[in-house]
Amino acid sequence: MGLSARQRLLLAFAAIHAAMFAYDLHHPERFLRADRAEERLQSVHSFIDALRGGGDLAAFFAAHGVPGDWLPQALLYLAGGQFFVVAAQIALVLASISCVYRIGRAIGLGEGGALASAALYGALPHTLVFPHQLASEAIFVPLVVFGFAGLAGFRTGLSFGIATLIRPVTLLWPPVHLAFFPGLRWKRLLVFVAAALAPMVAWTGFIYLQTGEVSMGRSGHDLGHNLYARAQRMAVSLPPEERPRVRPLGYTTMNLREYLGFVARHPGAAAAHSARDFATLGVKSGVERLTIDYLDLFPASRALQDADSGWRAQVEREGLGKAMLGLWRTQSGLLAASGSAALLFVAFMGLALWGSFTRNRERLLLATFVLYVFFTAQAVDAAQSRHRAPAEFALCLLAVAGWQRLRARTQIPVLTEEVAFR
Repeated sequence: MGLSARQRLLLAFAAIHAAMFAYDLHHPERFLRADRAEERLQSVHSFIDALRGGGDLAAFFAAHGVPGDWLPQALLYLAGGQFFVVAAQIALVLASISCVYRIGRAIGLGEGGALASAALYGALPHTLVFPHQLASEAIFVPLVVFGFAGLAGFRTGLSFGIATLIRPVTLLWPPVHLAFFPGLRWKRLLVFVAAALAPMVAWTGFIYLQTGEVSMGRSGHDLGHNLYARAQRMAVSLPPEERPRVRPLGYTTMNLREYLGFVARHPGAAAAHSARDFATLGVKSGVERLTIDYLDLFPASRALQDADSGWRAQVEREGLGKAMLGLWRTQSGLLAASGSAALLFVAFMGLALWGSFTRNRERLLLATFVLYVFFTAQAVDAAQSRHRAPAEFALCLLAVAGWQRLRARTQIPVLTEEVAFR
């Protein structure tokens, strides 16, 4: 009996990741090219030392932010080292590709459309590169995909619940998800809510017992630090006397009330910063994860990824035109590659937008999640293309749906199949 089309697709991506794994063996330093990877590795080693040395593990956990940011990879690292982490993450991404195919069939894309969606998702730069890095997205994004691969219930709720302990961006999603399934029986509803909330409730309860604070834990990249850094970035365009006072190192945090007050006083700066965020999420393809971070095709361009002095900071200080002109003079090859990929990505986003105009409940759910991810990215200091990664599976499904609608408008027959989420 021959292999199914989905199995052949998975074998193809398994071969791609196997080749990349061989590349990893020769270039182990690529493992640490992800955002905050070196900081995460320090947490991994510190956890292992505390575990082996009998240290105060409770205090260690309470001092290192949300546990999912480093704990799953710490356990994998403890079990088999760096390359075991990569192997496990490859397994997760292959499972997520399979789930995208399943979702595609469930929303009526047909066999060909479901395969195209899964192939497109698997070929995106973030999907290719994150499994080979010490990146929280390598575990977070597959969990989000798993959450969409079934009807709201225990598995779906638990997927979102665990994902929230990796990146709290999904904290508010479960009630939105439920709104698209109004006919759920109360038992399934309770199971979903319990599974979605249990990990967060357990963790915040632990933090409260350790610190007396009702929070998900403090770290150098928590919400307060991101809001403070975001306000400072907004303030670049303001007169010095209107900028928020720079606080001493260690106190660089801002609560939500302070942040909203700053936004209310400077709506123009806030709107401009948000516009740059949305442009980044909607236009920047993320191909630099391959060209710079992983393949190192442009070694001199690594500094452009720096949050304080890289391309985004240059755009904020100098404006888009002047910053791009300066980059063209010094990094024309990179800019040509990234610009070409951006044009393709704009077409991809256009198809996804076209595929969002539908009465199909499941497709509307996917479109709403894309909007959710784009808007919650406003909680970070400056959105990067990687912040779009959890929504990219949905964009692939919607883009194929949009392509099918476009072909139907030109009266080229497309096979579709309407089935319900299982």
